[in-house]
Amino acid sequence: MQKTSEIGADIFAGLPNVIDAVGSPDFGFNLLAFLHKTCGAEHSAVFHLDSGTLREVTASSIDGTDTAHRQAGIYVESGVWRRDPTFQEAAIRLDKSPSAILRTDVARLADNQLRDVVYGQTAISDRVLICAKKDDSVVGLSVLRSSQVGTFSACELKRMESIAASLLALLAKHINILWRGPDLSVALTSLEEIETCISETYRDMPRREAEVCSRIIYGVSSLGIALELGISPETVMTYRKRAYQRLAIATQRELFIWYLAIWSRWPGRLEPSKLVH
Repeated sequence: MQKTSEIGADIFAGLPNVIDAVGSPDFGFNLLAFLHKTCGAEHSAVFHLDSGTLREVTASSIDGTDTAHRQAGIYVESGVWRRDPTFQEAAIRLDKSPSAILRTDVARLADNQLRDVVYGQTAISDRVLICAKKDDSVVGLSVLRSSQVGTFSACELKRMESIAASLLALLAKHINILWRGPDLSVALTSLEEIETCISETYRDMPRREAEVCSRIIYGVSSLGIALELGISPETVMTYRKRAYQRLAIATQRELFIWYLAIWSRWPGRLEPSKLVH
């Protein structure tokens, strides 16, 4: 591994911004801004593997779109990560070492979904996985570049190696804060919280359907929803039916379960300490 003096002390210049954002919704973008300056990263995604379940912690794209978050969702929810040869190799290395850095040859991936959908849809040509053991779990950071920018240079890879230990420590701290156990009572604190969570985590749901579902979760009656949104009770029922079909659910109880599940994984959720009383 290169010494800091050989790489340049300025490599850590942007790290205080990342440190300040630990535990906050801004962590993902501040992390990517640091990686972009350090090695030209265009996208980044942080994952946490615990008890055989992989979760997306945060994902950001330098252009401000939800591209990284969307593709990370496909990677996790489709289960394709289980077939990812880079992830499989990481597991082997982490049996012998506390951390590992691996590079994915995207063009040569045999898995069509991984190559053409997870990476191909956004023209990703290079991906570096930085990972470490954390107690009985694994923390992983994917650093990605598109074919438009090109693959990471040898110098950029060395820069990533030089900051890996610091980044992994920050990721572990962020996850400890984020996943120490959400207070589910906060999930129902405000209608704005519910609406924002649904709109940010389930972007395929039309606005009206999301508004109706948010109010059902918040405890508003069908008549109350109709009056608040300026539509008829029959229209409320139509939107609810469409939303239930979209979510493959049939009851209000299932809607609550669905919402609490997405809220518990949502990086933007409120913590009790941030509530204004």
